[in-house]
Amino acid sequence: MLKLFLCTGVLALCVFLAFLLTRKYKQRRDFYYNFSLFNERLLNEVSYARAPLPEFIGKYRFGGDFGKMLEEKRVGGFRCENYAFSYLKENERKYLADYFGMIGKSDAASQKTYLSAQRAEVDEQRRRAEEAYKKHFALYLKLGVLAGLILVILIV
Repeated sequence: MLKLFLCTGVLALCVFLAFLLTRKYKQRRDFYYNFSLFNERLLNEVSYARAPLPEFIGKYRFGGDFGKMLEEKRVGGFRCENYAFSYLKENERKYLADYFGMIGKSDAASQKTYLSAQRAEVDEQRRRAEEAYKKHFALYLKLGVLAGLILVILIV
């Protein structure tokens, strides 16, 4: 009976560790989902309502690290350039700095043009992050189950 509990615990631990390994891919996927949502909403806002950027950020809720970053920007007067998320690459951090450096700095027509041009890039990043998450989640989950089964066989 003790071996059954031990084997179940080992298998559960290996699967849990597999979930932990997929965490950065999930965070990256969520970040780009919120970034894409932000870009679409901002494009609609610039096209129709034309509310100031701090008011726009206060109007909508964005989740995860992206939401925290926007709140820091809103409170800091958009001077905060903290893009140091462990799951983002250096060129992605530079892209974020350029993106947030451009929004809210010119007239509505040029903002609309800029945001429309960035839509494809942001959606492509979101799609890639989603595909990477799906691929790595399945891989790590299978490896976790396999490692757990190997340990169970060694225990028995």
